Amino acid sequence: MGGKITAIESAAEGLPLTVYVDGRPTLRMSAEMVERLGLSVGMEFPSLDPKDAPGRGGSSGEERAGVRDDEEERVRSAALRLLAVRARSVRELEDRLARKGFGADAVSSVVGRLQDAGLLDDREFARLWAEDRMRLRPVGPRRLRSELTSRRVPRKIVEETVARTYAEHDEDELAWRALSRRAKATEITTREKRRLHGFLLRRGFGYEAIAAAFERLSAGNDDAPTDI
Repeated sequence: MGGKITAIESAAEGLPLTVYVDGRPTLRMSAEMVERLGLSVGMEFPSLDPKDAPGRGGSSGEERAGVRDDEEERVRSAALRLLAVRARSVRELEDRLARKGFGADAVSSVVGRLQDAGLLDDREFARLWAEDRMRLRPVGPRRLRSELTSRRVPRKIVEETVARTYAEHDEDELAWRALSRRAKATEITTREKRRLHGFLLRRGFGYEAIAAAFERLSAGNDDAPTDI
């Protein structure tokens, strides 16, 4: 790709970072991933140029190679535009590029180089997605599992992420936080309770966590955070 990293910044504390290359927003990723890849302002951005791929060059097939390189350049540009909006899983990015009409070989080549450069990683994507959910919009394990699966994260990584997330975050507490933000009073009607119960189910919380949340509500527990 070429170009230098000119800025790495976030719109607000705790949100993913945007990496700017030659002044243009190029990728969104977590601070942990930026640190792991050793990205910093002033350094050269990892090359994704098709010409840098092994096996290119030579006198035979130069015209076909040129056509292939041109398509891969367009795929690369489209992929980076998508990744500048938000992080994505490998299969999700492949699907989006295929829907844009790019050929399978070009998509596979570009996605492979993104993975080799450490810029596309399903485990990192799943971890970042789960952390955002826990911080901004708490959900239960069923909902988190569904969201990651719908974004084409491999099943093994989905299950690893769900297990780790709810080992670190108590589901009962998350359900209480979600309920306390919606409930307008500790004394609620049967109809309102059914509505709130459905809301928590749609958020993916289990029946035990929901029951515990309503018990805290009826007991007048008002110690839930207000920033969730």
